[in-house]
Amino acid sequence: MKKHSLLILATMVIGFLQAQNTISLNLTHLYNGQDLSYTQNYTDPQQPSIKITSTRYYLSSIKITHDGGQLTNLEDVYILGEGNVSDYAIDGSYSINSIEKIEFDLGVDYYANHGNTSNYPPQHPLGPKTPPMDWGWPSGYFFIVLHGKVDDNNDGTPNQLFQIESFGDQLLRSVDPIEFPQAITPENNHFTIPLFVNIERWFSTMPLTEIGINHGANAENITVADNTNDYNVFTAINPHQTDLTEQKDQLAFITTDYNMPYAPVLFYKLPKSSYTLSIYDMKGKKLLSEKQLNYEGNYFLKSELKSGMYIAVFNSEYGAYRKTHPFTVTR
Repeated sequence: MKKHSLLILATMVIGFLQAQNTISLNLTHLYNGQDLSYTQNYTDPQQPSIKITSTRYYLSSIKITHDGGQLTNLEDVYILGEGNVSDYAIDGSYSINSIEKIEFDLGVDYYANHGNTSNYPPQHPLGPKTPPMDWGWPSGYFFIVLHGKVDDNNDGTPNQLFQIESFGDQLLRSVDPIEFPQAITPENNHFTIPLFVNIERWFSTMPLTEIGINHGANAENITVADNTNDYNVFTAINPHQTDLTEQKDQLAFITTDYNMPYAPVLFYKLPKSSYTLSIYDMKGKKLLSEKQLNYEGNYFLKSELKSGMYIAVFNSEYGAYRKTHPFTVTR
């Protein structure tokens, strides 16, 4: 009887360890915290009114950290994200019991990017699309497409067209690993991985009325690609979700000590988290970046910067909080 019970227990343990679970991504597309809609105009105190008419992008080289630090590559998995679609099923099943972290690239890997849509059926993310998601070969796939209109005459109605259609191997970006506040567990042998896509952050540091039509890998397309990590476009939580952020913001501060005007010091206290600090000039060019800063302390700017005005941007882990601060350097 005892041996029989042990055999049953062993069988249950092995079955648990070998449990096969399916996976899907749930991508919630937001613009300034509101659900993205192609029929809605969005306003921002720092920008003119804007209307998004198309958002499409590729995700590839997906990796899952699970079960206490194990890493699984999701081989040959590509996601064509679209602003009006949330659920993306991933083919296959995996011996995974809990998911702690996800990593992926924005764009298409070199091998696939130098293939052809004719290599895939239309229903495959890399297959032929209408409207097309490629520029033809050897140029390859559009890594990200952002179309819309912006109000260029301050009448509140977006009217000026803009287009971002980014392609080229140099625009491939490895998105910073996204760790979930709590490990995700399966339900009915299925994992749903929730991510938020904060569309407005792709436009950070870009005057919307000056975007224009950009196809390829010019400066505007590069800025959008870089903003993916610099401004945490993809997050594990909704950064606009609660009033708690506003309450924390009232207690947060950044000040500048100008005792040495040629090398000012930033004093700061922010909501508890780990932070990335980025320094931009007034044209939106990123000049300095520091990662893994404590939520309170000071940052000595040394002598890297020339005379002029700059913007310091603190971004918290997971993209849940962001605070900016202008300062000057005088030499």
